[in-house]
Amino acid sequence: MSNQIDVKRDSKEILDYLAVWQRWLQRYRSRRLLLRLDREQLKDIGVTREEALEEAGKPFWR
Repeated sequence: MSNQIDVKRDSKEILDYLAVWQRWLQRYRSRRLLLRLDREQLKDIGVTREEALEEAGKPFWR
């Protein structure tokens, strides 16, 4: 029984770890995409060029 509990705990830890990496990857990609938008596209989503540059300059873990 203890072995099953260990496997479940280990599986959850792995899934949690993967979820964190997935969030970081999504942030990285989103911030890179912001840099590709022109001023009109940024205006459409309510973001200035300066805000986009600031957001894109953040590290992926924040």
